[in-house]
Amino acid sequence: MSKEDQLIQVEIYGQSYNLRGGGDPAYIQELAAYVDGKMSEIAAGSSTVDSLKVAILAALNIADEYHQIRRDSEKQRMEVAVRTAEWERMLDGALGR
Repeated sequence: MSKEDQLIQVEIYGQSYNLRGGGDPAYIQELAAYVDGKMSEIAAGSSTVDSLKVAILAALNIADEYHQIRRDSEKQRMEVAVRTAEWERMLDGALGR
């Protein structure tokens, strides 16, 4: 274990986990709370009591959120690139280039 590694205890869906890493403990707690919330949300809307199934459904839900955010980010990046090119053409025209 390096000097930067530390043990961080989190609770997810009623289970305690000891995570070892060099990340910010508050951030790790925040991530664990997010996963816990997703699992609780899935469990509340499902008839399954199998924690593994709940975890898989929560992971799929989180993966979907991540991919939607990535798509939106890429779309925004492309829109900025298009606008930048338009402004560059306008500036070139105004400067007589």
